[in-house]
Formats: sequence, C-alpha cells, structure tokens
Amino acid sequence: MANLFSKNHNKRTRFTRMCIGEAVYRLMDKKDFREIKVSDIAKKAGVSRMTFYHYYETKEEALEDYFHEIVAGYIRDCLRRKDEIGSFHDRSSILHALNYFDRYEAFIMRLVHAKLYYIIIDGMNEYMTKVIMPVYHRPSYELIFYGGALLNVFIQWQEGGKQETAEEVAEIIADSIR
Repeated sequence: MANLFSKNHNKRTRFTRMCIGEAVYRLMDKKDFREIKVSDIAKKAGVSRMTFYHYYETKEEALEDYFHEIVAGYIRDCLRRKDEIGSFHDRSSILHALNYFDRYEAFIMRLVHAKLYYIIIDGMNEYMTKVIMPVYHRPSYELIFYGGALLNVFIQWQEGGKQETAEEVAEIIADSIR
C-alpha cells in the first residue's frame, strides 16, 4: 500500500501522484471502478502508463495514496490549530474532523459506493496507530474502535443527507464517549 506516513515526496512527485489519484476519482464519475483501465487513468492524468506504474502497481494504490494525502492535510491542519481543537476525542476535535472530511465527502462516498471502504478504514487505522497512539498513549484497540466508529458515523451522516449539523453530530459522539 502506498503510505504517506513513511515516504518523503518532493513537490513534483507529489503533484504527479495527486494528478493520478484525481484522475481515478474523476473517472469514477463516469465508469464503474472495475471498468477503469490504467490507460484511462494515464490519459486523464496527462501521464504515461509507465509513469503510472512508476508510482503504483494498481489503481487501488493510487486511491490509497490520494486518501493518505487527504489525511496528511488533516494532520497538518490539526497541528496548525492544535490549541483550538483539543484532544482527539473532545467535541471540538470531533467537530473539526467532521468539517474537514466533509470537504472530501464526494471522494469518500465514491470509495464507499465502489466497495472500496477498506481504503478509508485502513487509512483511518494507520492514522490512529501511527499519529494518535504515540501522542496519547492509548491502547490500539481503543483507537481502532474510536476511528472506525467515527468513520461509520461520518458515512451515515453523509448517506442520511446531513439532516443534523456537524455540531449536533459532534455533540452526540462526544456525549457517547464520556
């Protein structure tokens, strides 16, 4: 799996990888994921097939990497705003996560509907164990439980048409873990 948490990428490499990920995502608007070919992705991204295979073995890896970039942006945003966000399970942190990932709801929901949920949950689990665990020293089972629960609530909130505000959802989650 492409792993943003352990790789250093220069700007040009990152740009190329994000073009490829964005191309897969955009093609999913028009085709079933299983029908998308690497040649379609390369053409949409403006790269060669050889360039695609330089970075990825599969189109799933391209989506994994793209999601890791989203998570990396979330981490950077959390670090910039750490004083206002609070601890990872505080209401303010939950609200921040809901609002941040809501910006990427189309991508996330496209993965869910394409039966690629594992990409999101694997990214969430990796974030919890590699980013949260070293800071908060919580048991891995607790963190995996929390991350999965938050992800599933997010998906249900999206699929339900966001009838509640992000603030209301954050309050419900925060109340349930107190």
